[in-house]
Amino acid sequence: MARVLLRASPARRVVVEVAYVPGRKPSQQALDHLTTILRREAQKPDGIFTTIGAQVPDSSDSYSLQDLVRLESKYRHLHSTGSVATIWIAALNGTYSAASGTLGLAFRATAMVLFEDQIQQASNLFVSADAIERSVITHETGHLLALVNIGYRSAYDHEDPSHPHHSKYKTSVMYWAVEDISIAAILSGGPPDDFDQYDRADLAALRGR
Repeated sequence: MARVLLRASPARRVVVEVAYVPGRKPSQQALDHLTTILRREAQKPDGIFTTIGAQVPDSSDSYSLQDLVRLESKYRHLHSTGSVATIWIAALNGTYSAASGTLGLAFRATAMVLFEDQIQQASNLFVSADAIERSVITHETGHLLALVNIGYRSAYDHEDPSHPHHSKYKTSVMYWAVEDISIAAILSGGPPDDFDQYDRADLAALRGR
């Protein structure tokens, strides 16, 4: 779906639907930042929009991949059609069972989750939870847009061989530590919240292919 999300047609609009466990709603700052990024990178004549969807009462201390798929099936209301592409974001409590330090996960072609409790836990006096949330939501969107080397091969050597589909550059929001609870320790100056020149070049190539 990356090319559908990025190109001007057939989908002329992108709608981001946000579901959340009570008390875990993403900040407006993070959602506004995501909208700004998508407006810049996606060629959508009819615009980029965000809508608040369902509250998710089925909270858990730990979520498996199967749990995430089930939640999407139950609580996602908007699905892509010919002229509209949709993204579903679920902001959850708890942890991801396969990797408890995970802050966010793009688990299907147009679906991602944010683990808000982990994002809070990852913050410290020098790196705020808001900054981490903004970084994580952009990072997972990058994966939905096929970064890095998901279904294509970049003309640039920027993939981290130790962390496939992630950038090897700390200045890129696609750096691997952005979705890990060690983010504040590894990126002590604050996490990046935007794509770097290589990421953006890849996105431009995907729009043109």
